[in-house]
Amino acid sequence: MQQSVGIVQEPTTDIRVAGKFRSICRQAFRRLHGLPIQDEVEPLDAQIAGQLFALTRRHGVFNLLQTELATADKQATAMAYAYVRHAARFTREAERLYTLMAPQARSLALLKGPALARQAWPEPGLRSYDDLDFLCDPQDGLKLGKVLMGEGYAPEVEDSLRRFHLWHFGWGISFHHPDGFIVELKHRLFPPHYPWPMRNNSSWRDQFTWQKLDEVEARAPTPALHLLYGCLHGIWHGWERLAWLLDIAGLLVRHPDALEEARELAGNSHMATLALAGGCKMANNFLGMDFACLAQPFVSSLLLAQSEHLLFSSESSVRGQDLRRYHELWMNPREKQRYQIRRILTPGDGDFRWWALPPAMHGVYWLLRPVRFVWQQIVGS
Repeated sequence: MQQSVGIVQEPTTDIRVAGKFRSICRQAFRRLHGLPIQDEVEPLDAQIAGQLFALTRRHGVFNLLQTELATADKQATAMAYAYVRHAARFTREAERLYTLMAPQARSLALLKGPALARQAWPEPGLRSYDDLDFLCDPQDGLKLGKVLMGEGYAPEVEDSLRRFHLWHFGWGISFHHPDGFIVELKHRLFPPHYPWPMRNNSSWRDQFTWQKLDEVEARAPTPALHLLYGCLHGIWHGWERLAWLLDIAGLLVRHPDALEEARELAGNSHMATLALAGGCKMANNFLGMDFACLAQPFVSSLLLAQSEHLLFSSESSVRGQDLRRYHELWMNPREKQRYQIRRILTPGDGDFRWWALPPAMHGVYWLLRPVRFVWQQIVGS
């Protein structure tokens, strides 16, 4: 059984507020998906209204819960309209960029965002997202980056040499637009040291479909791939947002066959299999669902409790060593060892800042990284 590692010291959300938040989320989700309402939530207590609204914004569920939190507050109504408008703007931008980039790419897919909203939510405008994620072929990164820059996007890393090495050794690059749009251009679903997807399991590459947005059809993950990816993505970020659980639950409700298909995509990856089960069971427990198909595999109640605890642990996310230790709780010994070794050995931004090499010599970084590590130990001592 997995053991607690003390990632979270004290919950910062009042227990009474957290309980109310859970009840309202459960009721709103079931009403949205046309499921029977179990128990009507009692009227909102004005004393906890402020904390409750803060939680809805933090977790990206303000619009979903706003209909349940009856209030005459004009500010709340205006905010709800702003969220819907925000989602519409991002959808239009996703369509525009996809139309521009797809003809120049070997392959291009829209991850999460507007595509997932249409797969997992009966009313896509209720889903909140802050960026647009595009998955492309590794060889298309430079070309598509230029397309984005031609459209007014500025790369988060300005130095082109560093940007090349980050793309080659990492998994993606961020671009920011003056109008508030953020684009994540990726050639991997996760960093190279993450246990899934593995090199010997490429079945996920065929799990893409055409998804209609508003006016444009974009290539996007199937519901099964989105389900597996969503569970692993939640763990990767330490369950920062409840909205990710609503995505998972929505996929389970709207696409009953997705879970079994996602299990096949997990392959023989222990972490992916456990993450899929854990993410689905968290959504099941939090929203009061009853999916009989979630009986296997076993996930310890301690790990599930700690994962749910992260939702209300702090206003800021778990970071650094604590987050890595949380990742390792989902791995078997072999995956944990590979994760640690690969993370240590893979060249990173510190190496690129330490010594700027031309692209043709990028392989030298595999040798320079241990040298830099030894040098830091000497200087540090």
